[in-house]
Amino acid sequence: MRAATIEEIKETATRMLREHGADLRFADIARDMGMTAPALYRYFADRDELLSALMVDGFQEMSDALTAALNAAAPDDLAGRIRAAAIAYRDFAKADPSRFSLLFGLPNPGFGRHSEHSSGPAAGATMASLERLVQSVLERGKLPTPLVRDVGPTWTSEAGTTAQRSDGVRIPADAYQALVHFLAAVHGFACLENFDHLNWISERSRDELFEAQIELLILAMGARPA
Repeated sequence: MRAATIEEIKETATRMLREHGADLRFADIARDMGMTAPALYRYFADRDELLSALMVDGFQEMSDALTAALNAAAPDDLAGRIRAAAIAYRDFAKADPSRFSLLFGLPNPGFGRHSEHSSGPAAGATMASLERLVQSVLERGKLPTPLVRDVGPTWTSEAGTTAQRSDGVRIPADAYQALVHFLAAVHGFACLENFDHLNWISERSRDELFEAQIELLILAMGARPA
């Protein structure tokens, strides 16, 4: 029953975030559930811990979506994998803007730092999913040649040649740099769209712009259109 109640609390909080934004209060959740506010403290220490738990769930769902997209793409087709991951990332953001905003909005020092609900490992799992974008290609001996080969000395010293973050698989520093460029470009587009900064162009135009963004990333990461 405790697990069921925790899930109900999280579902209620998620729905209220969608309806009212980040101005979420324990009292409102309790009232919606027919509980008293003090009763919620039996399940979560405070509002930040509840939001941290929602972040953990959100990052896990994002990781699952990216993994599913990459599993459906050919392991040695870098262009296809770039396309699959980029579309999955944008689709995740568009499907639930409030959840995306919770994961990537303005930081709150209290979020994600609770011992039972740390979002750090969950966010790391999302990055590990993206690392598989290039990992399977490298494992098959198809070493991509990124458009930008120069790697800064600090990046080289920190990333090496480079250890893949999740399981130690080696990824060349320039390929890993290109992967982070991919993340920055796709995430930046998703943020602009999600936070309504592209409202001056039509939805169809945004789709076409994103397609062009994917083609640019395919070239930048050293792949060729399939």
